[in-house]
Amino acid sequence: MKPGAVRRYFTVVGIILAVLVGLGVWLKPAPETMRENVETGLTEYARTKAEAGETLPAISHQESKDWIIAVSHTATVGKDTFFCVGGFKVTYCDTP
Repeated sequence: MKPGAVRRYFTVVGIILAVLVGLGVWLKPAPETMRENVETGLTEYARTKAEAGETLPAISHQESKDWIIAVSHTATVGKDTFFCVGGFKVTYCDTP
């Protein structure tokens, strides 16, 4: 392999990584917005799991972290704990 080809390869890989990190930072949801959306989603989850006439369990927020290209949030609904991660305009929550 020619020395110039190796340098071009690393330059292209570096540019691709810089674009991905830049898009991640730009498309990352705001922590407050994500927290509100997670709360809305968990309220709907609690409503679907509740029996008729039963009161909805309280939603308690445990921890929120703002990473470079993502936001994480941990919340509890009754006895169930959910861990949610949002990045690139997509939020994923695990289900117990």
